[in-house]
Amino acid sequence: MKIFLILVALLPLGVAYFRLDSAIDPIKMLYSTTGIGSIVLLLLSLFPSFCKRICHINQLRYRKTLGLLSFLYALLHVSVFIVLDSECDFVSIFEKSLKKPFIYIGLIAFMIMLLMALTSTKRSFARFSKYHKAVYLALVLALVHSFWAQKVAGVFEYSIIFMGIVLLGERVWVKMHNSL
Repeated sequence: MKIFLILVALLPLGVAYFRLDSAIDPIKMLYSTTGIGSIVLLLLSLFPSFCKRICHINQLRYRKTLGLLSFLYALLHVSVFIVLDSECDFVSIFEKSLKKPFIYIGLIAFMIMLLMALTSTKRSFARFSKYHKAVYLALVLALVHSFWAQKVAGVFEYSIIFMGIVLLGERVWVKMHNSL
């Protein structure tokens, strides 16, 4: 099942690859594909815990795979920015960052995801599992980054934000009721 999950998750990258030649703005298409892929997979990585608490269906074994796939998409998203869009010109990257502060928010979300990916082995996770709660902060930052980066938000952007609010809201609700 994990292999199937990985193949389905990587499918948008394959489609993007075959559509690069016909794209009006290939870099923008890659930004969209990798950014949307990262956020959707990050949301999906939170879904197994939600399902276990609400529906009593245990799909926790897929959480790590989804999280690492989300990180892969985020890494590709950052790589498109650094390599393709900015051509590794770090002065240009700094100047773009000053003009577009949503880049900083995305970078913080990426750094959180990087730390979680680096500590996702069994040995590391045992020591750093409490820090993996930062995934919720990464999600909020990624949603803000995505929404702020859009010139016009559409149904998809609002749907993603709604899903994020539901998943985060349910987690806060559970935390509040467990502490009472």
